[in-house]
Amino acid sequence: MYIYRLNKRELFKIPLLRYGAFSLALGVLFYFVGIGHATYMQEHELQATTAVVTPALVTDVNSPAPDATDFTSNQVQEDRIGWFAAKISREFPQAAQDATKFATWITAAADKHQVDDLLLASIIAAESSYRTTAVSDKGAIGPAQIIPRFWAVFCEPLNLHEPGDNIECSAHILSYLGELCDGDESCVIQSYNMGFPRVKAGKQFSCVARYEEKVERFKTLFSCGYYEACACQNQKCDDCFHIALQPQ
Repeated sequence: MYIYRLNKRELFKIPLLRYGAFSLALGVLFYFVGIGHATYMQEHELQATTAVVTPALVTDVNSPAPDATDFTSNQVQEDRIGWFAAKISREFPQAAQDATKFATWITAAADKHQVDDLLLASIIAAESSYRTTAVSDKGAIGPAQIIPRFWAVFCEPLNLHEPGDNIECSAHILSYLGELCDGDESCVIQSYNMGFPRVKAGKQFSCVARYEEKVERFKTLFSCGYYEACACQNQKCDDCFHIALQPQ
């Protein structure tokens, strides 16, 4: 049998084979181009994902841990309010139900206006014995006995008929008087009672002297066993208060 062998040139003369070879070559080309494109897209998507995720991870890792001082500060504030509430409840039984409210108002107002919380608490004790609806014959109202015609504008927008606002107004007044009196507490107390102009003019009245003594007595009472100053944790101490204890 005779077998006819085709050389390469004759082979490509056959149309079907020629187009088949061309299609095969084109397919191989597209295959490799497709692989390259897919690889590029995967790398691009990975970079994009990394760019988005990485900052979040870095932010999370670098975010500050909770500050222990915040917890301590909150605990001290709670203890401080509890201490004042216990004192008010014991010395003024009629105010016991609202003692925590009074303590919260006092500490918040004292801190806001940077005045002595013990002085503010003592002023309220001397003025009204912690009665929210107290009204004097001179028109002074509320626990801190504010006279609206003198101080309403000064304390705006506070509502002097609201106990909390009334106490904040008192703290604001004490801060103002403290500046006028150059920090002299005696001057501040007397001015709260009869006005700074009279104090500045050297006026002296026995009723004002008694008022000042009353405020100072209450301040001594409130400061006895003050939560920061009490130094008798390991022994029985009359009228001493500690964070973990109630006043005797």
